[in-house]
Amino acid sequence: MHMLSHHNRSEFLACPQLIRFEYASGRDGFEPILLIKGSTVLLKYVVLGARMQLGFAMCDGRLLYALKICDDGDDGGVLWSIAEREEELNGIRGLMRGEPLVSFLFNELAVNVAWNNLPTVSKLDRLAAWADNAALGRVDHVARRETVGPMVNRFHNSGVSNDEWLVLEVGEKSDWKAVHNHFITACASSSLIHLFDDDEGNQQEQLGVWLTDNLQPSGVYHSPQIPKGKGTRELTDILLSHEFGAVLIESKTLSVLAREQLPNRAKLKRDVTAHIEKAFNQLRGAIRKIKANVPVTSLKGETLNVEREHPAHAIVLIPDLDFVDDRATYGLDFMKDFMRATGGFAHLLDVAELLRIVQAAEMIAERGKTTTPMMAFDYYLVERAKKAAAAGTLCIEVLLRFVDQTSDSGSV
Repeated sequence: MHMLSHHNRSEFLACPQLIRFEYASGRDGFEPILLIKGSTVLLKYVVLGARMQLGFAMCDGRLLYALKICDDGDDGGVLWSIAEREEELNGIRGLMRGEPLVSFLFNELAVNVAWNNLPTVSKLDRLAAWADNAALGRVDHVARRETVGPMVNRFHNSGVSNDEWLVLEVGEKSDWKAVHNHFITACASSSLIHLFDDDEGNQQEQLGVWLTDNLQPSGVYHSPQIPKGKGTRELTDILLSHEFGAVLIESKTLSVLAREQLPNRAKLKRDVTAHIEKAFNQLRGAIRKIKANVPVTSLKGETLNVEREHPAHAIVLIPDLDFVDDRATYGLDFMKDFMRATGGFAHLLDVAELLRIVQAAEMIAERGKTTTPMMAFDYYLVERAKKAAAAGTLCIEVLLRFVDQTSDSGSV
């Protein structure tokens, strides 16, 4: 079993998508390791056998490596990194010696969900010289984008070895091994993260549960129920409530595993557009039920205490904001119409953005004396809604920056 160092885990949580080489102890001694962190949708393409290419190049005396994942036919995105530590170079040297390369996949929560052995190539003489001469030390990857960007584009477009890039084929494997992860919620139920689960909708809901359950002592309510005839029906996928209002989350995912062939991104964008419209309609109805004092119960039939007077937050959770094709659709008029109809705030988030908001709430609560994580979560959502209104679209990404690391002031 391989464990992430504290440094790497912090980095993995902070960055939505990235790759890192390591040289770690495995069953048969030290092994070259390739860590891949990406959205759940991207990881599904990987485990279903999407083509992948691993490229190496020198950039201003540093060793640059990149992974192209073809999640759109022959096209795809590229994750890249610059080697900072000796462990990375040792992992690359192990690859050059023909040692088995092991890859571990991590989702948005930095949870390891799958692993596999990748093919290796022994004739990498040029890479040996690059590794031996590469400088090390921390790198500001954001500052390097202007220089690295054109190089990565050339790798993306050519996909072949040349004077600049050394390119290896490492993908098209569909025998990935699943890693099952269990989280015990505050309500003493077990939440399972399983990348290969056929119920893809439930898996995204479980990610939402993992992220939000620690915001309040009572935990999150998964699949709360309201009366329907002699039985009940679901109010929304995830519900949180505290003295200053309720938060409703409607999760909409994209079916990838069940399709006979991998869908292209255009198809996924069309699918997500329909899902978002349906989700906001469901949230409008759910808030009306709450305002009408309809009783809400858990799946076990226990009555839930839901705050009904203050403005509610209505969150549509999707796999990736990049799949939203027409961002103007969710502009200022949409936000105003939703607030007029419900009295609440509309939000459109992907899993990575929800993670950032939860992290921000925890940071704000830690700095306050009486602020709870749930209060901070509510506050941050309000401030984010203001940013969305100013930007003219719900499709935004917001990072928390504290102006003074020694004070309680902050900026959103």
